[in-house]
Amino acid sequence: MNRSRSQTMVAFLPDAVFRHEQRLRARVAAVEGTRVVQLNEEVVYEEIARYAERWDEPARARLPLPRGRATQNFTLVSPDLIYFDVFPLVLECARHSCRRVHTFRTPRQLAAASTCRHCNSRLQQLPYYSAHQCGRVERMYVPKCDLEGHGWDHIVFEDTGSFVTATWRCVGAGCGGRKVRGTAQSPCSCEWKDAGGVARMRAHTLSDTRAYRIHSLDLVNIDNTEFRQYQKHPERGRIAAAHYLGLISSLAEGLGELTRATGTSGGVAQRLTALEWQAREQQLRASGMDEAFIAQVREAIAPAQGGLAALSDATVDTHRWEQLGAYRPFVERAAVFDPAHVPRITLREQHDSCIERGDQQTGQTTALALQQAESLGIEEIAVTWEFPIAKVAFGFTREKHDPNEAKLTGFHHREFNGGKYPVYAASSDTEALLVTFSAPAVLSYLCARGLVPHGYEDVSSARRRVLEIFTEEDGAEAEAAAVIRTVVHTLGHLLLRALDDGQVGLAENTLAEWQVPEALTVAIYANNVREFTLGSLWTLLSNRVLSWLESATDTVLSCENDPLCHQSSPRCCERCLYLTFGCQLFNEDLDRAVAADFLRHVSQRGGAGTGQP
Repeated sequence: MNRSRSQTMVAFLPDAVFRHEQRLRARVAAVEGTRVVQLNEEVVYEEIARYAERWDEPARARLPLPRGRATQNFTLVSPDLIYFDVFPLVLECARHSCRRVHTFRTPRQLAAASTCRHCNSRLQQLPYYSAHQCGRVERMYVPKCDLEGHGWDHIVFEDTGSFVTATWRCVGAGCGGRKVRGTAQSPCSCEWKDAGGVARMRAHTLSDTRAYRIHSLDLVNIDNTEFRQYQKHPERGRIAAAHYLGLISSLAEGLGELTRATGTSGGVAQRLTALEWQAREQQLRASGMDEAFIAQVREAIAPAQGGLAALSDATVDTHRWEQLGAYRPFVERAAVFDPAHVPRITLREQHDSCIERGDQQTGQTTALALQQAESLGIEEIAVTWEFPIAKVAFGFTREKHDPNEAKLTGFHHREFNGGKYPVYAASSDTEALLVTFSAPAVLSYLCARGLVPHGYEDVSSARRRVLEIFTEEDGAEAEAAAVIRTVVHTLGHLLLRALDDGQVGLAENTLAEWQVPEALTVAIYANNVREFTLGSLWTLLSNRVLSWLESATDTVLSCENDPLCHQSSPRCCERCLYLTFGCQLFNEDLDRAVAADFLRHVSQRGGAGTGQP
C-alpha cells in the first residue's frame, strides 16, 4: 500500500490499525523505505534517547536507547512502502437474515473460505478489536454456545453501538436468539497489571485514537557546520538566551565570543555585578590608577552591556542559562530567528515596504493588522518560506501514553529494514508563520493573577524574567510556567485553526505547530513534507492577516459546541481548539478560558506594548 509520507507519519506506522479504502480493516505489519542521510543523526538519536529514558527499561519494548555503540543498530528511514495484514479476522455474514459470525486464525484461512458457510453470502469484518497497555492487540473475543452441537456455528453479534450493552446471541435451533453473554474484556497474558492486579484488554473501534499513539519529535533540520557546532556546544543555552534577549544578533556572534573569551570553545568568564564594579572602581581610583588602566579593567570585568557576557550576573544563578540548553526547541529557535540560517519577513517590515512604495491601501490594512496583533498580545508576526522541519517517529503506545503507564514500543521487525531499529523520518523546507508573543503582556497577566510580584515594560527585562521562570519550572515557578504554556499553546491553536477558512488554500489537517513556550513563540507550518513552497502564508501576510487575526479573536470567545464546551473544564473541544494531526502535545494543555482571560487583560492594559506604525 502506498501513502503520502505525511499520512504515514501520523497514522500508518507499524502496528497501526486502520480502514483501507477497499472495504478492508487491516493492521500495518511493517514500513520500508529509503535511508535518510540529510539529518543530523547524532542529534536525532540523542533526542530520542532523552525522550525514551523517561520510561523505565522494563516499560520499553523493541526500543533500546540509541546511545553510544547502540546507534549502529538504528537506521533513519523515509517511509515509502506499507505492508499490512487483514485485521481483525472476526467477520459476520452480510445477509441481514443470517449475520452469523466467522472467526479465522490467519488471512490464508479467510482467503480459502471467504463466504458464509451457511448461506454462501459475502462476509464483512466486524470493526472492533481489543488492545492493552503492553502493546498487544487481539481480535474481539467470540464466545461459544454451550448447547450441544452449536459451539461457534450460530453465534451472531448484536451491535448496539456500545460495548456495555452489545451482546452475543445464538440463533441455532433450540436457541432462537438466546443471549450467550455480553461483551467481555479479554485477559492479557503479559505482566502489565492494572490496579486490581489483573491484565485486561479493552475493546475499541478502529477509529478510536486511544488505542494507538505514535511517539515522535519535530526537529529543526539545518544541515550546516555552524548549526551542528552550536547544537553540540555545552554553552548553547547561553547563546540561545542571549539571542532571545537581543544581546547577540546571530549564532556566529555567540560562538565567536565564546572562542575569543577562552581561546577554545569553553565558557565565558564571570563578570562583577553593577554594585561590585562600583566598589572596585572606587578602589582603583583611590589607589591612584589612571583612567586608561581603569578602562581596560572595566572592559574585562565590569557588567557587559551586550553579548554573552551581559548574561553574567552574580545576583542570578548563571547556571540557569546553561540549563536552558536542555530545552531543544528553545535552542533551535535561535537558529530559526537567525536570518543567516532562515530568512523571514515580518508584518511590520511588510507594512513599511507598502508605505515606501506608495501602496496606501495595503499599508492601511497592515497597520490595522499590527493593532489587532497587539490586542492579542503578539509582539511579532513573520513569514518564512524556508522553515526546515523534520519529524522523526520511533515508537508507539496503546491505551495510556504517559511514561511508565504503558509500554513504549519500537518499530523493530527482524525481517525489514535490514533487521535494524527503524526511526521513520520526513523532512522539508516549507513555509511557516512565526508568531512571538509579548513578554511584557504575559508578565503583566501573571502579575494580575498573583503569580509574579510585578510586571516589566522593558522587553529585554521581561524576556529575561520569562526565562528565569522556566528555569524554576520544577520548583517555585511551576504555576507561572504552566499558565504561560497554556496561554501560548491555546493561542497557537486558535491562530492555526483560524487559517482554515477557505481563503488561503490550507486546511487545518495540512498544518502543524512548533511550540517554544520558553520564548513565547509558535510556528505554524505547512505539513506537506515536500520540497516546495505553496506561497499561501506569504499571501496571508500580504492580504489577509487582519481577517485571520479577527477570526482567531472570535473563536476564543465562542464554540459551536457551546454551552457544553463553555461549561467544561478545561474549556476546549474538537470544534474550537483540537487539531487533527498537527499538535505536538496531542491536544493537551489547552483552555479557551485562560486564553480569553489573557486577551481581556491585554485589552485592559492597552495592548502588547509594541508600539503603533
